[in-house]
Amino acid sequence: MKKTLILLIILTLTSCASVFNKRIIKKLGVENEKTELKFIDNIEQEIIFIPMHHVGRKRYYNDIANKVDSLQKLKYVVFYEGVTDNKEKDSLIRKKSLLKLRRIMGFFPQGKKGYLDTTTNIIAGKIKYKGKYKLINQPNYKLLKVDSLSSIRADINLTELITDFEKNYGKIKIDSCDYKTDLKDKNYRCGKAKRGLRKKFENGYVKDYRNKYLAEQIFKSNKNKILVIYGDAHFFGLYWELNLLDNDYTIIRTFKKDYTRDSIRTFKKNIIKK
Repeated sequence: MKKTLILLIILTLTSCASVFNKRIIKKLGVENEKTELKFIDNIEQEIIFIPMHHVGRKRYYNDIANKVDSLQKLKYVVFYEGVTDNKEKDSLIRKKSLLKLRRIMGFFPQGKKGYLDTTTNIIAGKIKYKGKYKLINQPNYKLLKVDSLSSIRADINLTELITDFEKNYGKIKIDSCDYKTDLKDKNYRCGKAKRGLRKKFENGYVKDYRNKYLAEQIFKSNKNKILVIYGDAHFFGLYWELNLLDNDYTIIRTFKKDYTRDSIRTFKKNIIKK
């Protein structure tokens, strides 16, 4: 009887873990076949938002590439995400910023390996994918048909992000283990920041700080047709920040009948049916 009870408990826990994993995978959208575009506008600007997933199916990224290509032909200018450190000339400071990012996140989210370890099928260093599709990391923007001459990187520099965070929450401590462990090493064992601090970084900086920066770049821009390629989690934050700058910004429902701008009519005709 006791053994039967233990077996039932194990089976229940395993089942719950499986259901939880499937919910997380669905929330991440890594199995999506197509992207759903979102729309924001005010009197002067039309903004189309492509919610990007950093891990997904090849078919999903092909769909994004087709939409990007079509919208650029309709004179939309791409504003894309990408936290880099190009403005920081000191290589030692750049390296420290990367090490601090890994320490607080618990894994290194960028680089050649990307978010998905294609050997183990582990996403973001912690989520095991057991689904039926072959997943890949997000292709570079060139493969997504983003025009490198007209597009704009509308994202913050890493050292600036880390510096502002440390100013408000204290230094992110790194040690000899961090320096010795290569950034490409998937077996990071040097320790993680406390969960509360990591959440503040993820919500306040990975999301909010960058949302504000993106909104300011859009608002100050003289472009009136903008295609934003950013992580899905940034959409409503971007809308919020744009409204703080100008409360005329409005979310447009794709098929709203009384929304009759020529560019959207053209978009519906040429892209949505594909």
